Amino acid sequence: MSSSQAILAGAALIALSILFVNTMQPARAAINGPFALMHHSNGAANAGVFRIDSATGEVSYCYVTGEAQLVCSGSVK
Repeated sequence: MSSSQAILAGAALIALSILFVNTMQPARAAINGPFALMHHSNGAANAGVFRIDSATGEVSYCYVTGEAQLVCSGSVK
């Protein structure tokens, strides 16, 4: 590939990226749910958090597994 072909290919890639950037939607923050998080009473344990549904008063316990998956217990009133 000659220098002129490389410059032309680079200019074409830049033009395409400018065109496609204008068509993409910006990222938006997720809508907050009715949940509040309360840390475990033993901060040294780093075991998980309590998730409180402020609309219903239900509480569940959430933690991260070894496979990096979030697991929450069933809700308790």
